[in-house]
Amino acid sequence: MKKQLSMLLSCVFAAGSLISFAACSDGADPSADRQGDKFSSPDVTLTVRAYKTERTISDELFGVFLEDINYAGYALDDDLVANGSFTYREKSDRWNAAGLSVNVREGEGSLHENNPDYAELDVYEPNATLENAGYEMVPMAAQEGTEYTFSAFVRAENYEGPLTAELTAEGGSLGSVSFDVKKSGEWVKYTGSLTAAASAAQNVALRLTFGNTGTLALDSVSLVTSENTGGIKNYLYDAIEALSPAFVRFPGGCVVEGKLSGDAVYDWKNSVGVNSQDELAPFTYTQVDETGTSEQVTTYGEPATRKPNTDIWQQSSSIDYEMSYGVGFYEYFLLCESVGASAIPVLNAGLSCMIQDGGGITLPGRYGNGIQDFIDEALDLVAFAKGDPSSSDENEAKWAQARVNMGHPEPFEMNYVGIGNEQWDKYYSFYREFLKAFREAEEQNPGLYGSVELIVGNGANFVDCENAKTGAVGLAKSDAIQYRMTGKIENLSEYGVHDHHYYMNYVDFLANADLYDSYAREGADFYKVFVGEYSANKQNDLSGYPNAQTDNSWMTALAEAAYMTGLERNGDVVCLAAYAPMFGCTEGGYNQWTADMMFYTNTELVLTPNYYVQQLFMHNTGDALLAVSEKYASFVNKTVYGSGTEAPALFRVASRDEETGDIIVKLVNAGDQDADINIAVKGAATAGIADVTVLQCDDVNAVNTLSGESVSPESYTLGVNATFGYTAAARSVTVLRIRTK
Repeated sequence: MKKQLSMLLSCVFAAGSLISFAACSDGADPSADRQGDKFSSPDVTLTVRAYKTERTISDELFGVFLEDINYAGYALDDDLVANGSFTYREKSDRWNAAGLSVNVREGEGSLHENNPDYAELDVYEPNATLENAGYEMVPMAAQEGTEYTFSAFVRAENYEGPLTAELTAEGGSLGSVSFDVKKSGEWVKYTGSLTAAASAAQNVALRLTFGNTGTLALDSVSLVTSENTGGIKNYLYDAIEALSPAFVRFPGGCVVEGKLSGDAVYDWKNSVGVNSQDELAPFTYTQVDETGTSEQVTTYGEPATRKPNTDIWQQSSSIDYEMSYGVGFYEYFLLCESVGASAIPVLNAGLSCMIQDGGGITLPGRYGNGIQDFIDEALDLVAFAKGDPSSSDENEAKWAQARVNMGHPEPFEMNYVGIGNEQWDKYYSFYREFLKAFREAEEQNPGLYGSVELIVGNGANFVDCENAKTGAVGLAKSDAIQYRMTGKIENLSEYGVHDHHYYMNYVDFLANADLYDSYAREGADFYKVFVGEYSANKQNDLSGYPNAQTDNSWMTALAEAAYMTGLERNGDVVCLAAYAPMFGCTEGGYNQWTADMMFYTNTELVLTPNYYVQQLFMHNTGDALLAVSEKYASFVNKTVYGSGTEAPALFRVASRDEETGDIIVKLVNAGDQDADINIAVKGAATAGIADVTVLQCDDVNAVNTLSGESVSPESYTLGVNATFGYTAAARSVTVLRIRTK
């Protein structure tokens, strides 16, 4: 099931396709796959001054944005059962019964206060069955030799006899586990494992067979694959890990906001099982395995105790889209830790979605206290993620202990918290209340709340950013200036990190790679930027935002790569940046957004050209920006793109990896002509070799599919001198890591 990824792919190009194959020059490593002899008449000469550091680049620059959109939450969840707690609008949806009736009850007699719905089964025929085929958009699948753990809570007041959980395909058995259910007026969790005897991706189901007649209650039915890491299926987890993101922003943008008086708000406390008394209380029950062995178990925050919310992206669809929280904040934090990324959670600011909910409305909050409830939940999250359970501050100790009880004694790495998403106007008065509350909390409990920076939500368009070309001040900057005028802050940086989002035509990305060049680098006007969401599209008219996107292509990936050179060049101002969104479904009818980094089936992933661009930059971001000068000869750095707009063709950035000493040169040639480039390194001795990774395709409309990849990385070594030649092919992205050791 795992999709293996590697950046170190071997390749052999035809003679003359990229680099001259002339004899090795003095100093270049003769063992290199190719030799980079300098050109006598180069199109471009780049001089990299390794002795001159222009800026420090953020060590968290490139990360990922993981939103529960396009039913991605269902795809990520290692639990294959859909509607296992009978919480959908159609309560028994995704379940098919034969020989029994299903009546969903609510309230009295429920398993847990956060999980009030359960199924009452009237089994009127022996060997009656109840089947679940998984989610409609990501159906159940099985992999040969993989172990699956089945569990279900049963209250068998009027039933006694066999219960068999069986994984089936085309009606045939792939493996099963059986239990001897005893009469009981209490909820009992039956759990056991089974191993799939064969692989199957279609018509797979979990079949429950009841060997006797009678009535019983059923809840929280689960089939978890062992092919998971921290609650996330491995074939999706592996692709995230292979990116090596510096951070993960979660659980989304619009998904945190909800609409219509507070429904469909992502609730982080619900996602970890907090009860109505605002506690993560212990959940104790009897557990019985397939051998009949019984034990008392106490857990904290297991999925059966998590109160679901409706996902905002359900919209008017007839397909249920519930946030069941099989993957909740705890799993997101584990994911960040596992892939070596810091966590950037986004929380509701007290307003519904301003784009989808008519300008947004003030939400009542968990306890009807409005914005104060949302402020409290933000402060509690910091304590949950980073707090000390032995703290003298009772609230910090309470939420830190909740984390410990869930199984993680050590704090999580979290340096930022997002407050709201794509909001404006009245939002800023709400944001200021968070700013004030965090400062007061830090004064009362120094060291905790001041350890995170707040991210101020910005508008949803490119024009909402500060832009020297257009004269725009930027929405968040404008309010920050007004706030400074009140005397509450002296520097704009104290206001928070500004979150910029833009989904633009690819030409706009090419034409604005210098957007952040003009930003203040120091003084009272300096502030940091988080490019929290961005992706290029092939459509000029975005009047239908947020649904005016077109599919990923090599041209959009090229444009993003060009733009990312600008982000890295301005890595002192832009401290964080993430392509958005991360996952889409190969079945397009299930997507609310069409331009996505990866597309999933129930067993595989399509890695887009955009994914490989992101991976290339994440693996090769330097620590210090190096000065570069350029001289053009025959190559003209302008081209006219499909929209008729003139923009640069060649983009570059050079940096140094302080740990390895490598000088990293990135080149993006978005034009339709090859460029012969001489690269001169001044102020550092090279080791005679460079590691080269290239993405290239002549067809700008090329896409990657399940049947094959048009764009994927190719790598080789290049023998280099202090000055060497490299041909940046048309429509290519290249990283050269010039070794100095």
